[in-house]
Amino acid sequence: MNAPTATAPSTHPEPPTARRLRLDTMAVTLVGVFLFTFGQWGQEFVGFETRFAVFAKQMLQYGVSVFPKTYGAPYPDYPATSTLLIWLGSLPLGEVNRFTATLPTAIASALNLALTYRLLSGVSRHWAFVAVCFQVLTATFLVEARAISLDQMLTTITLACFVLVYRETAQTASFGRSLACILALLALGFSIRGPMGIVIPVGVMCSYYALTGQWRAVFKVGLPALALLIACWFALLFLARIEGGEGFVSDVVRMQVTGRLSGNDDALPRYYYLVSGLANFALSFPAALLVMASVLTTSLPYLQFPFLRKASSASWEPTLRLAALMAGWLLLILVGLSIPETKKARYLLPAVPAMAALAAYVFVDRRNSLLAVVYQVLQKLLLLLPTLLIALLLFAQHYAARHAPSVDVDATLLAGLLATCQVLTLIALRRANTSAQRDKLVVAVAALAFWLTNLHLREPAELQLHSARPFVQAVEELRRAKPAPLVLYGINKDSLAIVYHVNVDGEFKPLFINQPQQLADLSYPVYLLISDKTARSLAGGNSTDERLDWPEPACQGLFRDGDYTVYYLERAPR
Repeated sequence: MNAPTATAPSTHPEPPTARRLRLDTMAVTLVGVFLFTFGQWGQEFVGFETRFAVFAKQMLQYGVSVFPKTYGAPYPDYPATSTLLIWLGSLPLGEVNRFTATLPTAIASALNLALTYRLLSGVSRHWAFVAVCFQVLTATFLVEARAISLDQMLTTITLACFVLVYRETAQTASFGRSLACILALLALGFSIRGPMGIVIPVGVMCSYYALTGQWRAVFKVGLPALALLIACWFALLFLARIEGGEGFVSDVVRMQVTGRLSGNDDALPRYYYLVSGLANFALSFPAALLVMASVLTTSLPYLQFPFLRKASSASWEPTLRLAALMAGWLLLILVGLSIPETKKARYLLPAVPAMAALAAYVFVDRRNSLLAVVYQVLQKLLLLLPTLLIALLLFAQHYAARHAPSVDVDATLLAGLLATCQVLTLIALRRANTSAQRDKLVVAVAALAFWLTNLHLREPAELQLHSARPFVQAVEELRRAKPAPLVLYGINKDSLAIVYHVNVDGEFKPLFINQPQQLADLSYPVYLLISDKTARSLAGGNSTDERLDWPEPACQGLFRDGDYTVYYLERAPR
């Protein structure tokens, strides 16, 4: 599997026929849905997605609304469109489970794979196949594809907008019809992700028009999009005023705009995405950065920026041109998202199609030494990836045994599956007739090994580390046997209370207190849920008046990330 010595880009077969392209796209979509939904049924909600599961449960309970709800009150951070999609999938069952909750994201992620394949297959089916595999090999993309992720839906909308403007130029399609479809997608993006749902796709489209010298098109798309953003924003505020009054409008503005722009005292540095992406979006991102630098440098003679010399009249080779457009896409999102103070790894998801395409580019074009080196490194890494994942599995098992005894890592099944993947890779080296076939088989098996490791190692470990369902079910069993209100001490409504809420069937309206003095104001008996750390600090207060004597615990256990205790109190503790 040595890199070819030729410096010119490899030639590719003619683009697939329309029928073949439809079949390939359908196959990619179906495989994607399987990869992103397999094993989800019955799993517990953990982490950030618990909030969206609660939104859907509240919608089933209270009915459809413009904003999602918690504890029966509207929540300002998101419009309710994504919750509505989960609600629709859950209606036939009459309940929200992890399969129905993650299904909209899984379908969006599968469509993302299909659109990526369709976009790139116009110049090279080989490039398209490898790029789709690299999307699965991108850590955060795979994790979010199997979760409830609004940013993953925005990724698909951004890609769909890019495909529309690319096809409009390539096929001289009607601009008016394309603009109507784009505006519809942008409106959908806003309804799912708020202002970010318009700003990010428009930025990517403008990067396309700028790199191809279509400066008038920047305004033809940008101005209608700006008008749409203003209209959607004022419509959202109008609906927010109806939903919750002026106070809720202020919350919407803070949560969706000013809070994200201004951040907080712990604002991350401007280079956060550049550094964190190396791990969070491996394997694609590190390779994509190197390829981006090479592609943009090579494409400089063809760019039509006003401050550059006149573009070369030579033909811009289609594969290099599309790679340069992917590089512009990635660069714009990296720079654009680095400006606001609030930064989160998942915000970079809309750049994943560009990352994967750039990482896969070296498998079709190695015109200079940098691309050849990246190809050689990726080739060997993917070839050995199943073995490296076995080593990771053994390390995880050893680490869990020493530092997290409650986490049971079953290495037998996964080690066998990864060993089979490694054998398949070695067979591909010997049996494939061409280097292109070998590359495709090696990348596909590497993607399979990566998916299996996520399925059998990362997800079970995360579920065990952050589990709350057994504890909540035990507490609720006590409350059914001896009914009394639940009081949460020192627990935020938007954090652990949400985790408790998602594991409760039916109505959930606990009482929240934060000070020992509030215990005297409660109507007893009650069940008091409190962390062991807080209970110990209250039992050994700074003064005699602050010390509290607790009765025997009614229930103790691991509640997400810490040890918590429930006390059945018939009177205020003294």
